[in-house]
Amino acid sequence: MANYEVDNACPLGENWVRRRSDLVNVRLVSWNIGSLTEKSIELVKILHRCRINIACIQETRWVGANAKEIDGFKLWCSGVKRTTNRVGILGKRDLVEQVVEVRRKSGRIMSIKLLVDSEVLNIVSVYAPQVGLGEEFKTLFWEDLDEVVQGIP
Repeated sequence: MANYEVDNACPLGENWVRRRSDLVNVRLVSWNIGSLTEKSIELVKILHRCRINIACIQETRWVGANAKEIDGFKLWCSGVKRTTNRVGILGKRDLVEQVVEVRRKSGRIMSIKLLVDSEVLNIVSVYAPQVGLGEEFKTLFWEDLDEVVQGIP
């Protein structure tokens, strides 16, 4: 298993992962954007400016389990209803070719698997239920998340 360290130096709350023995740099951010409608170009400009490689985004409000190219990034979305909150993952073009698997568990949980210099990097984007939702809904969410995490070797 590779040895990684995480640095929290970006003002946007970015984390970047560095493998100590190699030159593998992946800059990662998780961002609750409220809505991606009419904001995708603005979001990508910020990611370019902060040199982010991967962005996990929550509350996209986009419908569908699809992928879309946006100015040098690829966006994978997960969600079926416009009224519910969905997650997505944006990957910079140079990393997109290294994605070997995209899993959409629900509108609140999705993951991608990348092969970076013979190392596997699993990214999971999650939007947890709020306090006001019912216990049955929360239990189902945590069971789904546990299933995704247990599926990562």
